[in-house]
Order: sequence, then structure tokens, then C-alpha cells
Amino acid sequence: MKTSFKLHIFLFLLTFLTLTFREGFFIIPILPNLKEIFFLELPYSITLIFILFCHEMGHYIPARIHGIPSTLPYFIPMPFGPIGTMGAVIKMKGQFQDKSKLFDVGVGGPFMSLILSVPAWIIGLYYSELVPILDISQNPNQILVFGDSLFTKWTSQWILGPYDPMQFDVMIHPLARAGWVGLIITAINLLPFGQLDGGHIIYSLFGESYRKWIYFLFIGFMFLSLVSFSWLIWAFLIYFLIKVEHPYVPDATEGISLSRKLLGGFMLLSFIFIFIPVPLTTMAEIHSPTLLDEMLKFILQKETL
Repeated sequence: MKTSFKLHIFLFLLTFLTLTFREGFFIIPILPNLKEIFFLELPYSITLIFILFCHEMGHYIPARIHGIPSTLPYFIPMPFGPIGTMGAVIKMKGQFQDKSKLFDVGVGGPFMSLILSVPAWIIGLYYSELVPILDISQNPNQILVFGDSLFTKWTSQWILGPYDPMQFDVMIHPLARAGWVGLIITAINLLPFGQLDGGHIIYSLFGESYRKWIYFLFIGFMFLSLVSFSWLIWAFLIYFLIKVEHPYVPDATEGISLSRKLLGGFMLLSFIFIFIPVPLTTMAEIHSPTLLDEMLKFILQKETL
């Protein structure tokens, strides 16, 4: 076994452990209820690591088909925070010959994680339960709330509702939590900038003309920081590291096929429904006004004077 392959296996196993135990990863030996936590979180860790693996295979297989040398996935463990991982990546050692091949490699990952995360979320909701907010508001600063997209909001109301989100919160099952994380990972990857998957897709579909308006789209994206500060961090990473524009790739000889255009349109449309404006917050902050709310309130007050 090559050393590099051993590294892939080691990171995979380590990520499985950080997914399962997360904040308790460094105190595993002294956890009295180790077995209970392991089996309780197993649906989360197995489902999410499978989603991440298939996402990367969605890139790896088209890359190899098109003759682009690629590594196996490197899983990234994260023994802090509520998720337990920073995802996974593969390294590609070649250049894209044309935009059709770029599209195939770019769309495969988010497509796979989307079609796996959706059923994980929906099935997990059937094992979830509604909890009165009054029952979980004793320590509001310690209760983490997973934000809603249009998709998660509608499906929660459909399966568990109708209910008033001001009075009830969804205590989601670990399987649904894995689906939620898979969806937000998919949404972030579908951001239409640089060499993110969404950047590959939108550049392939619109070609060089997209350079005329992509920065306007980026400015619009920056306004999301008025809703959640985390998007300002992402804007910084995109501008300085990932880049706003995609590097040049030649056009395909026969152009982008209709099937690719339809799939690309479907993925960009799905982004609208799975994007979560406020990904994570605490129970104490959930009903607090955002910076955008304060700005709108200030503007309205000025107009009434």
C-alpha cells in the first residue's frame, strides 16, 4: 500500500471519528457514555461521510473519464464545532481541454450530494420531533439552531406541521442533520464564483460573456453579510483565494450540449431552494434583528420624519 493511499484511509477514519464525536473527540477516553453516543450519532456520521465521498466521486469519475489525472478524496476532519468536518477535496493535476469537460467535472459533485442529501433530510424528518421552544429556552446561548432554506422550511411544515416556528422548534434526528449539512455543503459549492463547482457550471454555460456581470453578482452576494456575518468571511475567501472569475478554458468544439444546459439550469435553480441565508445561530439570537433589519428600520424611520 502506498503511503499516499494510507493517508487517504487515515483521514477517512479520522473524519469518521470527528463526525461521530465532534466536540467530545479529545475526551473520548473518559466519556462515560461512549457507546451510547457512538450508536446515537452513527446515522449522522455514516450518512454524511457517504454523501461527502459520493460528492468527490462525482468529480473524480468524470475527471478520469476525460483523462484528467486526479487524486482520491482527502477528507478533512474537524474536531471542533457542531459538524465535525470541513468536507473533502480531490486534487486535479491536469488542465481542462474545453468547457464541456469542465462542466462535467464541476456538476458531478454537487449533483451527487444533492440527490443524496434530499432523501436523508426527508427520511430523517420522519424520525424528528417538534419541541416547544419554552422547553428548550432555559440556556438559549447554548442551544444551536440550524437555519432553514426554502426547501427545509417547506418540507418541515409538510412532514411535521403545520406548526408555528415562533412556538416550536424541530429537534432533528441525526440522519436529518446529515442531510442538512449535505445540503449546505452543496449550496456553498454551488456559489457561482471562481473554481467553486458553481463557478465551473456558470462559466461553462455562459462562457466568456459572464465576465461582464460576475462582479455585480459578487457585490450582491456580499450584501448577504447583512443577514449573517459568515457570508462576509466567505466573500473574503472568494475574493482573495478562490477568486471571483474563473480561469480561461477553451470553448467546446460543438458547444455545450442541450442535456448539459438542462442539468446546469436544474442545479442553479436548486441552489435557490437549498441556500440557507443564516446557516447557524443560537436560540438566544434566532429572533434578534439582523443588521439588514436594523438598516431597513432606520431607513423607514427617516422616511416617516
